[in-house]
Formats: sequence, structure tokens, C-alpha cells
Amino acid sequence: MVTVPGTPRPICGRRERKKQETRAALEAAALRLFAERGYERTTVEDIADAAEVAVRTFFRYFSSKQHVLFGDVAHTIVSRLRAALAERPAGEPPVEAVRAAMDTVDIADYDQHRQISARMRIVQQLPELLPAYQMIFHEMHEAIAEFVAARTGESVSALYPQLLAGAATLSGRAALCELDNDEASPQRLREVRHHAYDALTSGLGQISAGTAAGRDR
Repeated sequence: MVTVPGTPRPICGRRERKKQETRAALEAAALRLFAERGYERTTVEDIADAAEVAVRTFFRYFSSKQHVLFGDVAHTIVSRLRAALAERPAGEPPVEAVRAAMDTVDIADYDQHRQISARMRIVQQLPELLPAYQMIFHEMHEAIAEFVAARTGESVSALYPQLLAGAATLSGRAALCELDNDEASPQRLREVRHHAYDALTSGLGQISAGTAAGRDR
């Protein structure tokens, strides 16, 4: 495409602005309906009707109602975490592997920081949305426990995989509490998560050794 210098492009500008307005209208309609009817009782059709667009228009912007609730950053976090865990070196200790994998799904920049901050404020104002957000941490916990179990040869329900997964997700929750601080940055959130994770996992080596010794007897 050849662009003549100085040529205005009002149509593209209007088109992009219209897309942003449509996306914002869908998000606003969805969050309002989730609050009024509950997340489970709200359908994609309801959201599209409330935003006065067709259902196919909804799917141009969001893959599901879960996507519109969580936003782009959180929607794919579990799949990205599983991929990051799968890429860790085979001989790496699970504690180090999980710590590094969690780094890959941190809030990466200020745009993501603002998006997550806005979603968390909405959840705080509308507690009925909290269970849907808690499901993300539950799925992250399961992904980590499955990874640790595969690395250690233990069952997913064993103490070590469960405690390590719990430490990882709890440290992530602790970091998100920093979002209440207007001066918090993505870097600060990572520092808090690292500090919490290191503190929570400091005694896990003894538990792992103890369970191994128990299996040998």
C-alpha cells in the first residue's frame, strides 16, 4: 500500500475508534450483566443483545464470556504457564523450574498492569465475580502440581507437589495485593512474588527428602 505524505486517513481512524468503542461496550455490558444475573446465568447472546451487536460481532473481539471477564492477559495464563513448565530443563529442581515458569506469566508491562488493576477493582466491587477469578488460580495450582508430580515421580495429590503448587499460586496472589498501591510497578509485583515464593518454599527440601526416605523404607 502506497501512502502519500500528508494525506489524511480519517476512515481508518474512525474504523479503529469504532472497534475500540464496540469492544468497550461489550466489556461494560458483560460486567454489568455478570453483576445483575450472575456469571453462570449470563450468556454470550445476552451480552451481545445488551451491547446492541450481533453474536458474531462478540466473537470478533472475545473467544468466550470467560475471555471478556478475565481480559486478554489472564485469559491465556494457564496455557502459557503449562507451556513454560514443559520447556524447563529436565534436570532442573522443581522449585527452580516453577519459579522460572511463573516469571513468564508475570505482568509484562504497564498496559497489562492497567488491565489487571482495572479487573481486580471490579472484582473487589462485585464479590459475586470472585469465584470465576479464583478458578484461574485453581487451574494454575493443578498445572503446577501435575508438573511437579511428573518430575518427582509422586502422585499429584502427594504433599510435595501440592505444597509447591500452593506456594507458587499463593505468592502470585500476594503480588496482586500490590495492585492496590498506585505506585506499584510490574517490577515491584515480581519482587513481591519472588520474596513470598522463596519464603514459602524454604522448607520444602526437607519435606521432599522426608517423603523420599519414607518410600525407601
